[in-house]
Amino acid sequence: MLLASRLRDKFPFYYGWIVVAASSTVVFARMAPAITTLTVLIFPISQQMGWSRTVIAGSVSAGAIASLVLSPVVGWAIDRFGARPVLVISVLGLGIAMTSLAWATIPLTFYIAFAAGRVVFHTSAPIGASTVASRWFIRRRGRAIGIIFLFGAVGGIVYTMVASLVVESYGLKTTWIVIGILVLAISVAPSFFLVVERPEDIGLLPDGDEPDDVPAKNNLPAASGISNLQQTDEDSWTLHDAVRTRPFWLLVAMGFTTFFVHTSIGVHMGAYFRDIGLSATSAALAVSVSWTVSAVGSVTWGWITDRIQVRYAYCGMFLVQAGSTLYLILAGGTVGVFLAAGFFGIVSAGSNVVPSVMYANYFGRSSLGKIRGLGEVGVLLGQATGPVIAGVLFELRGSYSMIFSVFVVLALACSVLVLQAKPPVRRQAQSVGLHA
Repeated sequence: MLLASRLRDKFPFYYGWIVVAASSTVVFARMAPAITTLTVLIFPISQQMGWSRTVIAGSVSAGAIASLVLSPVVGWAIDRFGARPVLVISVLGLGIAMTSLAWATIPLTFYIAFAAGRVVFHTSAPIGASTVASRWFIRRRGRAIGIIFLFGAVGGIVYTMVASLVVESYGLKTTWIVIGILVLAISVAPSFFLVVERPEDIGLLPDGDEPDDVPAKNNLPAASGISNLQQTDEDSWTLHDAVRTRPFWLLVAMGFTTFFVHTSIGVHMGAYFRDIGLSATSAALAVSVSWTVSAVGSVTWGWITDRIQVRYAYCGMFLVQAGSTLYLILAGGTVGVFLAAGFFGIVSAGSNVVPSVMYANYFGRSSLGKIRGLGEVGVLLGQATGPVIAGVLFELRGSYSMIFSVFVVLALACSVLVLQAKPPVRRQAQSVGLHA
């Protein structure tokens, strides 16, 4: 806080972008236990340890289950103690967890360490970083959150390639140690020294506005999905009020379906590519292509959500998810696989950015940590169940075709249902309208 106060006027741009950059390093580090890191390592882990793909994929589900319990607690901690201490503690724990995987030689110890990393991946890193960005930005919220997840996509590329290159040359143990050290080196200092909870804490306003400009600039276009009532903390929704709205539970349901499909494909994608004839290096490159596209897509989705109603953006994301999954079934050859990976990256970017913007636009700044913490329950249920179900069906049928077909149908259904998630209206406001 003291350093931030000294630095706030030292840059030729708004300090909020420094906060976004510092928070982004945590989202970058969060990708250490990403499903794309595991999908590159699932083949050598299976060969070296003798574990089935279902057992390895179960570690992702174990992390989702642990996160399911802890997500509301993390959201409460962000609102109670601030995002900064939560982010710092999270990346310290993440670095330790990833390093300890070097000595995880039985499924139980592997599950404990990997699940600990996935808790950070699921909860404190994305919720904390996007909550901070949402408090510093209103009109440019989509772009700010998009930049945060752009760093995450770059992290996905880096950790995927590091895992692929190190494991082939030095083995699994060294791979986990290198990944853990990268986490600590990249993210601890920026999150500790540069993150500030709110612009008001150092005498600034959201978006870098001056006090006299706020009334005029808060007359936002209807397309943004942000009502004027939601621009101040006093008018933000509490968790108690948010859970009584239909849009909140639609967002929970959409989160479940999005990640039921997305996590399942992500966990098994590398092995699927190997099954259809790609080499280990080509499979890793295909996964990296998905993160490259995701990096560009994160900024693009952020730009889109700043300009159209966010539920329409969410609908578009589901349509891309359905189309990309269908194409994945039909993909053949190296070029086809790389195109499928690119489509996966578009969905990956949208699934991070669009819901984050939607929660902030609909429910405001003050209780966003608690609201996101509870809302992530749907996401975590999807991530906990999807990969294991896909793994079991693969073991039974020897193919991913059937479960991928089910994924297409689910995504198409959600592209219609999400259009019903209109911005919530306060009951008091509804009553006034009825008596006017």
